[in-house]
Amino acid sequence: MSEMIWAPCEQAVRKVRSVISTSIKGNAANEIVEIHILANSDRNPKQIVRDVESMLAAQFGIEIDHKIISVVQLEQQEGETEVSRPPLKGTQLRPRLASVSLRTVNTKAEIKVELSIDEKIYEGVASGTSTTYTKLRLLADATINALHTSLMNKLVFATEDVVISHLGKHKVALVELSLITPIGEQSLVGCALIKNDEREAVVKATLDAVNRKLWFF
Repeated sequence: MSEMIWAPCEQAVRKVRSVISTSIKGNAANEIVEIHILANSDRNPKQIVRDVESMLAAQFGIEIDHKIISVVQLEQQEGETEVSRPPLKGTQLRPRLASVSLRTVNTKAEIKVELSIDEKIYEGVASGTSTTYTKLRLLADATINALHTSLMNKLVFATEDVVISHLGKHKVALVELSLITPIGEQSLVGCALIKNDEREAVVKATLDAVNRKLWFF
């Protein structure tokens, strides 16, 4: 059945305190199997999950397992009121690099990045001309494309710049992103030491930029 069946539930979830947006997925038996939530960081994610469970039960008579609810929290911008953040241990999930591959054909390059979040793999692909600088940007683009998939396209990232530089005796990858959300636009910057693989370092720098602003649960 069309996902439109869940539109009333999504509308109700968006009214829960701290929720910015949500996406609900169902199966052929008209059962909710996934609830993805984007929220701000003024409440513990467990409280948000409990509120969503209670609301769905009371308003729609739908009983769900809390394990099907994933919450991504957007951190406060500078200048906003500081809040108590959720505990790190046992609840917070970070996107991790599972694999990165490069394929070149003539003057074209295609990069595929796989990210692991909560034991699930999300794939992102980006392609363009096979120049040194373009391939660096493609690494960041493929990474954020994988993030777009994991976030159900509720957030939009854009690569602004990728730089390989030296810091003391070390080479580092620096990545600047723009993050566009329902509550505004932010600039994100991440870095990673280049140890053996420059490609992995660019992906990790991209994730470092994201991890400074987002909390996955």
